[in-house]
Amino acid sequence: MGFITTVTGDVPTEEIGAVLMHEHIFCDFHRITNDLNQILDDPDLVTAELGHLEATPVRTVVEMTSVGLGRDLKGLREIAMRTGLNIVAGCGWYREPFLPREVFETTSDGLAEILVSEINEGAQDGRVRPGIIGEIGAKRVPMTPAEERVLRAGGFAQLETGVSIYTHASRSTVGIEQARILIGIGVPPGRIVIGHADTVPRNRREYWAELLDMGVTLGFDTLKPDPPYEVGVRITGLRWLAERGSLDQVVVSNDICYRSQLRSFGGGGYPYCVTGFIDLLREAGFGDREVRTIFWDTPTRILQRP
Repeated sequence: MGFITTVTGDVPTEEIGAVLMHEHIFCDFHRITNDLNQILDDPDLVTAELGHLEATPVRTVVEMTSVGLGRDLKGLREIAMRTGLNIVAGCGWYREPFLPREVFETTSDGLAEILVSEINEGAQDGRVRPGIIGEIGAKRVPMTPAEERVLRAGGFAQLETGVSIYTHASRSTVGIEQARILIGIGVPPGRIVIGHADTVPRNRREYWAELLDMGVTLGFDTLKPDPPYEVGVRITGLRWLAERGSLDQVVVSNDICYRSQLRSFGGGGYPYCVTGFIDLLREAGFGDREVRTIFWDTPTRILQRP
């Protein structure tokens, strides 16, 4: 019997239910953007929003807020206790311009030591142990030196701990560079998720195919109920993956990070990708086996501790 590491301790894999692999519960883009919509900092609000998952099969939420983006591990533990959800915390650093000073003053080896200590012993913020490395970001191609330093640190920490690593590669093919670097230092491809692969604006199948051929997993993790065009991109992409025989190399999530995405503010909320979006998948021919692969089996493989 395997287990995953959550903010309240280790949980047997048989108890994790369906998984949202990329979400934010506490998150602060506002300090850079000055947009008050881009901050999640209200425990009561997010507790109520996560409560909507009670009517769904989701029992585990992976919280991908990195250092410098408003990570609050003690807050996550409190939310987990209030909701009864399994919450898996991330660790690492996001991307420029959100990187804190320590990234520019520390080597990749030094940063990796911080990650290994958090994963094995718990972070200084409440001694909570992260269960995944990420999200580790890059703004565009090419990565900046600091972004590459953080990525390599995540890779070194993965080699030391066996924990999977999840990247941020939004609207860019930088995921190929991320995958090559990680694989080049020895990270097993099956332990790598290239995030936001669903957002690449052109030559999508070529991008996805190159990553899939490397053996990594794609994050189709920015699901929203509108606009219809974007929803269609995800449905068509998942159908292509199924036809290719690669459906076990994708995870699906919402990436809730703005207040406007919450149900209280008119958005689809945390349940969208396992309610409305699954309904659309079924209309497109997906059955229980395919849904289980996406939301149960592949997340379990990625999160299970070695």
